[in-house]
Amino acid sequence: MKGLTISRKLLLIFLVNVIVIGCIAGIVFYSFKGLTGSITYSSSTLGDYKVELDGLRAEQSQLEALTQPFYVNATRQNVDRATKLLNKAVKSISHNIERLADKQFDVVNELKVIGKKEGIRISPLTTVEVTMGKELAAVQKAIDKNIHPLIDQIASHALVLANKTTKSTELTPAVVYALHDLESTRKRLMFQYRIKTQLHNNHPKWLEFLGAIGGVEKGSDESADIEDNLFYQLRGQIEQLTSIQTGKTEIQAGGIAGSSGGVFTSELGKQRLSEVWKQYTETKDKLSDYVNKTENNPIIESLQAFDDSMMGVFVAVGELTEARERSEQLARDFGVLNNTITSALLDTDNTIENERQNVSNTILADGEGFLQILIGLSVIGALISLIIGLFVKRSITRPVDDLVEVAKDIAQGDGDLTKRLSVSATGELGQLSGWFNSFLQRLSDLIIEIKDFASNIEHASQEIASGNKDLSERTHRQSAALQETASSMEQMNSIIQNSAEDARKAYERTQETQANVDENRSNLLTVVQETIHSNQEMLSNVQETNHRVVDGMAEISTNSEKMAGIVTLMNDIAFQTNLLALNASVEAARAGEHGKGFAVVATEVRRLASRSAKASEEIGQLVETNLKSVSAGQGTVEEGGRSLEERRLKVESMLGSLQESSNDNLTHIQTAFRELAEVMENVTTASEEQAKGVGEVNQAIADMERLTQENATLVEQNSAASHSMASDTSSLTRLLNAFQVARRGSGEDEEGDDRYRGALRGGAVTDDTEDQGELKYYAPYLTEDGVDDRSSGHRLEEKSEFGTDQEPEYLPAELIDKDFGGGSSDLDDEKPFR
Repeated sequence: MKGLTISRKLLLIFLVNVIVIGCIAGIVFYSFKGLTGSITYSSSTLGDYKVELDGLRAEQSQLEALTQPFYVNATRQNVDRATKLLNKAVKSISHNIERLADKQFDVVNELKVIGKKEGIRISPLTTVEVTMGKELAAVQKAIDKNIHPLIDQIASHALVLANKTTKSTELTPAVVYALHDLESTRKRLMFQYRIKTQLHNNHPKWLEFLGAIGGVEKGSDESADIEDNLFYQLRGQIEQLTSIQTGKTEIQAGGIAGSSGGVFTSELGKQRLSEVWKQYTETKDKLSDYVNKTENNPIIESLQAFDDSMMGVFVAVGELTEARERSEQLARDFGVLNNTITSALLDTDNTIENERQNVSNTILADGEGFLQILIGLSVIGALISLIIGLFVKRSITRPVDDLVEVAKDIAQGDGDLTKRLSVSATGELGQLSGWFNSFLQRLSDLIIEIKDFASNIEHASQEIASGNKDLSERTHRQSAALQETASSMEQMNSIIQNSAEDARKAYERTQETQANVDENRSNLLTVVQETIHSNQEMLSNVQETNHRVVDGMAEISTNSEKMAGIVTLMNDIAFQTNLLALNASVEAARAGEHGKGFAVVATEVRRLASRSAKASEEIGQLVETNLKSVSAGQGTVEEGGRSLEERRLKVESMLGSLQESSNDNLTHIQTAFRELAEVMENVTTASEEQAKGVGEVNQAIADMERLTQENATLVEQNSAASHSMASDTSSLTRLLNAFQVARRGSGEDEEGDDRYRGALRGGAVTDDTEDQGELKYYAPYLTEDGVDDRSSGHRLEEKSEFGTDQEPEYLPAELIDKDFGGGSSDLDDEKPFR
């Protein structure tokens, strides 16, 4: 086994398993051949029987469902369509019965042939054949003898039921209209009944009549229950008849008839129809008694018309109830017949199920022996495969375990990379061991080089971080000074701009004021002239108005005298109204209880009459007062006319002097505003020039501050990167020291390590260091956003646009140390912005 490769070992295991599985499959095929007949018997015979029987039962259920639409809401079209569906369902059932019988004998004969050919023990199915034949014949007989005639009876009676329903429904609106006509005669009935009976308002029979005819009526001391109203009872009885027509499960009308829940039947409809007829007879007798006492032919004819309509509805509803009873009887007959068919189909189903159970028992008995043989063969094959697999596993896993031990010692132990695997096996594992030893040697050399490079990078990173820290501090101090200067210039700029804005606004306000003064001067002179003219016209109009007022007051005196006569007439009318109200109160007292309303009205009228008399007296007093006031006003108006003439002369004199003084004052004000505007214009110009200069200085300082902040940010980023790189380098060195390595050709002495470190500082690492050139570092690309990604410290090869390789730029180590080390910094010679 040692000379075999892993692929050949796996192929050997596969061949052994194939041989074992082939043997088991042959035995299984031979054992399974005896069960073929039984399985065919179960799947063919009983499966086909079940399918045909399920189709037969589905058609029978459809036949039962199709009879339901005949019971309610039937029309000629619905009946014809449903009859066709019923006949189709019956025909389908008969066809399924024939197919089931044919399928039975065909399958039995076929199974007998199979059993004879294969030598299999199969039941002859004699009992099943006889039983199923009898059951299917009974179903076919029930269909031919009973279902077809019953379908014809259901279809014909459905049309009768539809006609009865339509007839009773059409009579209902006529009854409602007749009741409406009868209710329209109610007031006339009440009037005629009172005339004929001569009953007073508080008579018990009159109150009973009001409760029966009018319900709750005004003028009665006691309110009758609304259910005692005969018209309300008639409306409830009509609603009950409508409910019986529609076949609702609950009937409730006016609180008279009770309600019962459940399925509506013809028996329940007949019972409720009898109750409604009894209620209607009682209501009609009471109403006829009241109507006959009036001896009024129109009212009697309205009642007779309503009674005729109700009788027609009762007859139609009775016929509808009988038709429903017949429909229910047909439905019950169909249900009994359907149950007979269902019972026969269930018996057939039970027969098939019993035969299926017998077949299942036979299959289980034959399968137990087959299962025992299969289990034994499976155990033997599994043991053979297990033994061969363990042997092959041992030959494969032993070299792999050695490889795992070495890798585990390197990963979790002391990190000794000097260990090597012994190459003793051939094939894939021998090659794996050889290449693994080569990998360890290559990894050891690589770690030695990384340790030397990490030491140099750590020293350079520390020097760069120290220089960046000093540069960052000086940059921050310069940035703080620029911020203070910018803040002061911003405040100065704001003050100057505010002063310039105030001066500009003052100049504009002065210009506006000067224009307003010029305009007001001309307007004032114009207004004074117009005022003098209008004052003269106004005084003339006032004098004319005084004359008109005097004439009007004289006319008012005349009208006031006429109003005094009218007030006297109103006093007489109020007195007469008071007498009439008193007479009405006396008549209301005589009328007793019926005159209470008139007494209240008379009291209100008497109160209004007294208020009218009082108001007429007050009007008379006001008229006398107005006459006195008008007389006094005439004298006052005449005296005012004389004083107006004197004032007119004084106003003309005052306006003339005002015009002269206003002209002089406005001229002086106009001159002063013109001088002030010139001064404000000069101030505005000077302030704008100062604000412009300060703004330019402020912008320059802001640019300096922004650049300084950007420089400080870049310096801080460089400093952080240097510290991070130094820390990472220290960590890398600490991790690499965990590995034990040996330099090729020099052992592990310190002199070899020093030689390698010196070679790394001076140039590339080789055994011969004399011909090595100067050590070069990659110069990073600096951009406005910081250091470019190309400054990763590795040599990057870029393709030029002509397709050749272009090497990145390198700088000598001394120049880089000068720029980032202790050399002089360009920041000391930095000059400020101008």
